Amino acid sequence: MSEKGNQPHPSSIHPSSKQPGCNQKMMSNMTAPPPNPKPDKNHILEMHAIFLGHDTRGDNKISIRHLGDCLRVMGANPTEAIINQHVRKYQASTMDRISFDEVMTIYGSLGKHGGRSSPKRKLIEEKQLTYSLSIFDTDNSGFLSAIRIRRLLTQCGERMSAFEVDELLKGRINEQGLVNYKELIHDIVNG
Repeated sequence: MSEKGNQPHPSSIHPSSKQPGCNQKMMSNMTAPPPNPKPDKNHILEMHAIFLGHDTRGDNKISIRHLGDCLRVMGANPTEAIINQHVRKYQASTMDRISFDEVMTIYGSLGKHGGRSSPKRKLIEEKQLTYSLSIFDTDNSGFLSAIRIRRLLTQCGERMSAFEVDELLKGRINEQGLVNYKELIHDIVNG
């Protein structure tokens, strides 16, 4: 990193691009998806306003702790693992505040949909998650106990807090203490 504006030194951006190699074409096919198309001016202004809403010091930077929230309000949907990866990178370089340009670079790196799923991908995710929960549905009723769902969401994978689970299950638990997990998954995946 250079001292000016926390921007990487040009030679550190793509070191392999200076050394042509016979595998360069093959390697380009194995890279991450292309970044978002360049947003129009109005969208950039909206995103900048969102960014400034997370600036608590007035220095045109945000704390890396607010990176995930800022990206999500901008319309992206990165996983906690992706956010933690970026946060660790900035912490390793002893940066605790980042600029709008750095946030936009991360936003662009999330891929074509900004970390959001396409309709086809949403359908696949819904089927996978529904199948995963159906394993616990021994009588094939389409319902699971709220206690079991709460345990799964707070103790497995990217864990949710008890408060988040309470909000998610609000109004979904029937008189028997059961939740229609197929409807729950559909609503989670489709927002």
